[in-house]
Amino acid sequence: LDQEALGHDLFRRAGLPAPDTRFVTLYVNNWREGDYLDIEQVDNDFLEAHFPDDKGGNLYRGADGADLRYRGSNPDAYRPNYLKKNNRDADDYSDIIALTDALTNSDDDHFRAAAEQVADMEEWLRWFAIQAVLDNHEGALWIGKGDDYFLYRRPSDGRFILISWDHDTLFLFADHSIWEPDWLGPESVRRILHEPVFTRWYYQNIAALAADEFSTAEMYPRIAALPAAVVSDQDKDALRDFVANRIPNLLGQIPGTTLSISTNGGADIVTTADEVTLEGDCSPLRDVSVNGSTARVQYPTATTWRYTATLPTRDNIFVISDGRDTYTIAVYRDTFHGGRLTEDTTLPTSNYPYRIDETIYVPEGVTLTIEPGAELQFCSDCLIWVEPGGRLLATGTAAQPVVFTGRDGGYWGGILLDRTQEDNRIEHAIVEYTREVVENPRAHGIAAFGARVTVADSVIRHTDFSCGFVSYPWLGFYPTVYLLRNEIYDIQKDAVHVSEGYAFIQGNHIHDARYGVYPFEGIEVSDMVTPAVLLDNHIHDVTDDCLDLNHSSAFIARNVLHDCADKGISIGQPSSTTVVNNLIYSCRGQAGVPTTGAGIAVKDDAVSRIVNNTISGCQYGIRLYQAHSEYGGGRATVV
Repeated sequence: LDQEALGHDLFRRAGLPAPDTRFVTLYVNNWREGDYLDIEQVDNDFLEAHFPDDKGGNLYRGADGADLRYRGSNPDAYRPNYLKKNNRDADDYSDIIALTDALTNSDDDHFRAAAEQVADMEEWLRWFAIQAVLDNHEGALWIGKGDDYFLYRRPSDGRFILISWDHDTLFLFADHSIWEPDWLGPESVRRILHEPVFTRWYYQNIAALAADEFSTAEMYPRIAALPAAVVSDQDKDALRDFVANRIPNLLGQIPGTTLSISTNGGADIVTTADEVTLEGDCSPLRDVSVNGSTARVQYPTATTWRYTATLPTRDNIFVISDGRDTYTIAVYRDTFHGGRLTEDTTLPTSNYPYRIDETIYVPEGVTLTIEPGAELQFCSDCLIWVEPGGRLLATGTAAQPVVFTGRDGGYWGGILLDRTQEDNRIEHAIVEYTREVVENPRAHGIAAFGARVTVADSVIRHTDFSCGFVSYPWLGFYPTVYLLRNEIYDIQKDAVHVSEGYAFIQGNHIHDARYGVYPFEGIEVSDMVTPAVLLDNHIHDVTDDCLDLNHSSAFIARNVLHDCADKGISIGQPSSTTVVNNLIYSCRGQAGVPTTGAGIAVKDDAVSRIVNNTISGCQYGIRLYQAHSEYGGGRATVV
């Protein structure tokens, strides 16, 4: 009686429908017949009491042989083993037939869905877990042939639940396996318990019961409260020993696997596919979520997980968690590798570099937009070639610049803007490791041949015997360039060379333009009819002049020029300039060569107005002279 009472009590406390029980003493004519356990019968009254809002469904008692095996469509095959406890007049066994059909005949891929359609499998797995915890050897559906249990089909959802019965052979062996149904139970039970998700629910319920309803804190007081007239102290000790030993045994049978990602060893993934499958190990006790949702996570086994997702963007971040451990893996959909664009194209922000395998051609009517943080790594002979009518928008931020670089530390062909008069912009970018890879027109770091471009707040560096920035007229088109607040350094030719058209150059830091003994300028301005504007630039450590103007008009103001190997400002080959408020110092020149080392040199018929400049530490402050016989000397007004 003690086992029967404790068994039904555990089912009820675990949230499953089970008969109420009470200990009673039977007297007949004042004669004490004995002590008994009064057990609520499972019938219509039971349904009324336990399912007041969901009564009226079919109730069956499983008799010996009710093993949930499909026996065909004839109801007569089920009558002997599935005893109707209500609704007998309807004589309808179609629900039992559908239940057994789903549990027996569904293929493995659809078994879980088929089972859950006809039965409340979460309730069933909790029911099986209690049977395992109690080590029920009465038989029933657990490890018998299908006896002493009830099936009730709820009208609300048309699904069956289990109701336990006959608990007089419990609490036997604390070290018994929770998998006894594998060798003693019906095939249907084995199939249910080994469906991976159902196995997980089985483990989870066993662990939850051991921690709560079956814990010593819950069980010991109930064992102590058993009537002394029915249960001896020795039997109570045996019950307590079973509980104390059963709990660690149960927990020891649950796999101790922890969360991991096995796909690509857990490292970030680069793929050209439009979907990815992630998988790994997991604890059977904790559900795996991906980006906060458990909805699409699959479990090939009770201790492995799998998740398949489409890749809508280039950077796809997956956060894998089970509530205890959390891992993050990035999957990069790498589908852009250059070539001729046929439509407006955006390269979004990405933590993985774009590997460019062929030159990117931007034709007429097409815009290439490159978002902040994108890094493009080019093959050695590749470049960006913006054709007439094409447009380049490479706009990063201070925190996330756009990066143009060579692959694996090598050099590439740079950015060539070919006669495009669109509003091309390169802002907050890094352009590095460039060399000339094409001629007519020539590619440099950035080259504007008859093109319009703004380069702002960017870095141009590390060229291989090529300029950092150049602009030239080309095939009847004239360049318009704005260079604003850039740093240009480690250049193996002129750092900046602008010719004809229009140039506005302000706030740039230009330094280290050198290659062996070759003389290279910081900025060279050639053939400018419309005055070039050069303001607030800081230029130093170049192997020739910091500023060199030939055949050009220019307004030059507020620049800081120093450590120029030759002149600070060289104005020659008829030019007309205004030079205002510049600081020039340490123009070294060549020893014994009188035409070198001037802070400002005006030569060869050039004319300049020089106002409020500071010159120090040069061989000459301001020097006017004839450098070429076909020209005269220079002329200047100095204020």
